[in-house]
Amino acid sequence: MMVNWNIINSSERDTSSQSIRKAIVSVLTRHYPGSIVDCIEKKYNAYKIHLMNGLCLTFDADGRRINTQ
Repeated sequence: MMVNWNIINSSERDTSSQSIRKAIVSVLTRHYPGSIVDCIEKKYNAYKIHLMNGLCLTFDADGRRINTQ
């Protein structure tokens, strides 16, 4: 999995991902091994992880996966 974890694109400003990185990486490596992250966006209190295979995963501010329809 390749991603630049230093910067997360935010609608307000750039935010460090250090506080959520471990939880998100754990989910991605466990459930989506070999996936490549296309981009990471912060929207309000959620993080959207777009994978190159077209999937979009949503995580809360603590890095927990949010099930969306």
